[in-house]
Amino acid sequence: MLNEILTTWQAPRPSRARRTIPRKSSNHFVGQMTFGEEVGQGQCLQFESKLEHDTALLLIYRPGVVDVIDQVGPIPLPPKPNEPREHYFDFVSVEAMGRRTGVMVKPKFRTQRHKFQDLAARVRAAAVPRFVDRVVTVTENEIDPRKLARASLFHYCRFAQPSIDQILATAANDFRGPSTVRQFCHQVGLGDEGFHGAIRLIRRGALQTDVEWPLNLDSVVHRGGVAA
Repeated sequence: MLNEILTTWQAPRPSRARRTIPRKSSNHFVGQMTFGEEVGQGQCLQFESKLEHDTALLLIYRPGVVDVIDQVGPIPLPPKPNEPREHYFDFVSVEAMGRRTGVMVKPKFRTQRHKFQDLAARVRAAAVPRFVDRVVTVTENEIDPRKLARASLFHYCRFAQPSIDQILATAANDFRGPSTVRQFCHQVGLGDEGFHGAIRLIRRGALQTDVEWPLNLDSVVHRGGVAA
């Protein structure tokens, strides 16, 4: 299985950030993740905090989202004394239907300050609809632990395993269910080794679950609305 992943791996494309993110910080962690390897070459994305990391994961694996771009800008802002003259969105998510969402990630206590609320209003006025279709603010209150755990599992299982994926995709097209993930994988002769492939089918909508979390070998799955 590892050899199969290694032979299909390609180096990810570099971050598209238009603003330089520091390589280290004394107050919070910074880092980089990759995504998109399930459909080909990966894409690097940078983040400046745990909150940005979690937001990025939820955006990447949000249904309907096809791309997430980091540090998008600069967005020129209406002049105002002693205030920023431009803004960079932490992320812009792009949906399959074309809608672009500018995302501002901030701790809740900061969003309650008048200064931030004024900035958000200026950003919204300057960015919609020229740069994005809408602007949203994400705080820790919007991070659903169950959705984050599900997105984290999708991320962990994102690397394709062509031979396993082909077997499971064929089985999913003829599948009616309900069945546990373990039963589904064992019925096609893969055993528990097919778990990551089954998670990728759930991610694509070829299999559906009754609950978002927990998601494991004992989770019950049905045939999804998307062909595998």
